[in-house]
Amino acid sequence: MDKKKKIIIGIAGGSAVICVIGISAVYLFLNSAKDEEVTYRSTNVEYGDLTVGITEDSTVSIGTLEQTFDLDISALINNDSGNSESSNNSGNGNMMGPGNNVGGTPNMMNGFSLGNNTYTSQSQEIEISEVHVTVGQNIKEGDVLYTLSEDSVNNIRSQLEEDVADTKQEYDAICVDQQESRLEAKQEHDTYVTNGNLAQLEYDNTVKELEEKVSEAEETLLNKQNQVNDNLVKLVELNQELVTAQKDLKDAQGAVTENYENRFNDSYYYTVYKNTRDMAQTIVDNIEDEIESLEDENETLTVEIDEATREWKKAVREQKSSELEAKKTLETAQYYGNAASEWYSIQTTSLDSDKQSALDSYEAAQNKLDRFDSYIVGNDLIAECSGVVTEVPFEKGDYVTQNSSLVTLYDQDNVTMDVSLVEDDFNTIDQDGKVNIIYTSYPDDVYEGVISDVSDAEYDSDTGKLYYTVTITVQGDVSGLYEGMTGDVTFVTKETKEVNYVSNRAIFRDGTRSYIKMYDENGNVVEKDVATGFSDGINVEITEGLSEGDEILIESSVQKP
Repeated sequence: MDKKKKIIIGIAGGSAVICVIGISAVYLFLNSAKDEEVTYRSTNVEYGDLTVGITEDSTVSIGTLEQTFDLDISALINNDSGNSESSNNSGNGNMMGPGNNVGGTPNMMNGFSLGNNTYTSQSQEIEISEVHVTVGQNIKEGDVLYTLSEDSVNNIRSQLEEDVADTKQEYDAICVDQQESRLEAKQEHDTYVTNGNLAQLEYDNTVKELEEKVSEAEETLLNKQNQVNDNLVKLVELNQELVTAQKDLKDAQGAVTENYENRFNDSYYYTVYKNTRDMAQTIVDNIEDEIESLEDENETLTVEIDEATREWKKAVREQKSSELEAKKTLETAQYYGNAASEWYSIQTTSLDSDKQSALDSYEAAQNKLDRFDSYIVGNDLIAECSGVVTEVPFEKGDYVTQNSSLVTLYDQDNVTMDVSLVEDDFNTIDQDGKVNIIYTSYPDDVYEGVISDVSDAEYDSDTGKLYYTVTITVQGDVSGLYEGMTGDVTFVTKETKEVNYVSNRAIFRDGTRSYIKMYDENGNVVEKDVATGFSDGINVEITEGLSEGDEILIESSVQKP
């Protein structure tokens, strides 16, 4: 590793050597004084912050930036956007991708399907018709690098535009079709919700009707049983009455006979007897008829009770089964009612998914076209960065392919300077602190830098010391810098704020005396003593003798013509 070393001039040897050197120096000075002319440039005393630090010289190293053709034409025009035509074609066995072999023979001209068209790999080529940049040219972002063949560009652009039109048409068709599907889904949803809301009322009505039917059957059965019971009670009473009536009849019959001998003599008695007997007979007959009628009625009621019992039991059975069925219907309707929103959501989500898929295909096709148009503006390839061109790999008639290098530039964001610092100096710098740079070509301009990298310590066996290589990245406008430019790099270790200062080049020293030069009121150059403080390597602090804004002179010498 090369180390930058401070140059130390030593004086050794006898007085003869010193004398020769002195005479030579005087001679050269006198001759040079005759050939040089002193000029002055005005500057002003500045007020602000002043810094000091460790200064080392270094050279500029500029990285390169390569712009490549990142557009994958094959990915753009191969129809993977999902339109209906390409989907139909994809299954017919005619779609072949690059690199497939047919019959074991390399298929160098494989086609790919796009809508109703088939394109060969030749349609993916883009030809350069004009080159607009040369090596050494300083270009800006947005400048034209190359103009491409109009036919080759339009061929690809037309394919992309066709894909956009196809996917847009499919998306519009899906939007129209889904209007009816969404309406049907909404109607179905509303029907299920309504049925679910009415299901409990319908169930309650059904249960009530079943209960009323059972109650009616039960009431009918009970009425008939009660009627039988009432008839049996009445039969008991009638039988008792019959016994009494039969006794009365017997008594009436025994009171006189048909052969009663005095019946003609005592007609009244006979008439009473006869009437009593007939009445008793009538009572007996009536009771017997009533008993018979009640017995016949009970027989009929017994049959009807059996039928009513069967109807009641049937109603009870129907109640149980119908209630179960009604309960099932209720739960089903409520389930569908509760699930209607979820199903509707699933249906609409599916519709949304289909619609979104079609929209994605359309947007993907549009994005491909937009990307193509943004990458190739009109028929031009545009510079993405600014810088000085170092390489132009294409000529007119060449074809651009993916990942091809279009142009190589100096990377203005990667302008660096490497400085080697001995360990003691390295330990004194602030790696996050300020770095000032003054280039030999621009002595009046101060550039700023930041420490972007520090190497591991390396041991120099010649000096017995450890060194660090510190990389500084130059900040700000670096357009005026070039590879190999030299300059002084100052690592700021101390900063003094709010002081008067002037350029180091404006200070003259004579022994312990420090002074500046300035114009007097007559325009003559005069000297003025000043007191100086510390210097940052560029400027020096003025502690006495000058004020902010004072005009002073910087002296320089130029060769006489």
